[in-house]
Amino acid sequence: MIEIIKEQPPFLLQLQMAGLKPKEDTIFPFSLKIYNPSGKPIPQDIMIHEAIHIRQQGKNPKEWWDRYILDKNFRLGQELLANREQYKFICKLTKDREKRNKALVAMAKNMSGEVYGKIISYQEAFEKIK
Repeated sequence: MIEIIKEQPPFLLQLQMAGLKPKEDTIFPFSLKIYNPSGKPIPQDIMIHEAIHIRQQGKNPKEWWDRYILDKNFRLGQELLANREQYKFICKLTKDREKRNKALVAMAKNMSGEVYGKIISYQEAFEKIK
């Protein structure tokens, strides 16, 4: 069972020192915990995304985060997998092409932005998530 904690993650300073700029409503999975500092409800598609990260972390979430923070290529690979699964879930929920595209645009903007350290271009993120 995943526990949601309304706190900043213990590794927030490491993220910021590495040049990553989480938004105020960014959530952070760590083992079977999700740090949700804003306390805002977490949509189901985001929970799918975070569940992928929890699975990726396995029994070594600290090692995963250390590598995630320091290794841009690792971060990119982990985020592409999680975003693809999130997008697949959205596509199962709705057949509305406009809603699907809006979600895809938001994910590509997020991946290409400061949240993840500008690890990919918007266009490349859009194409690789889809």
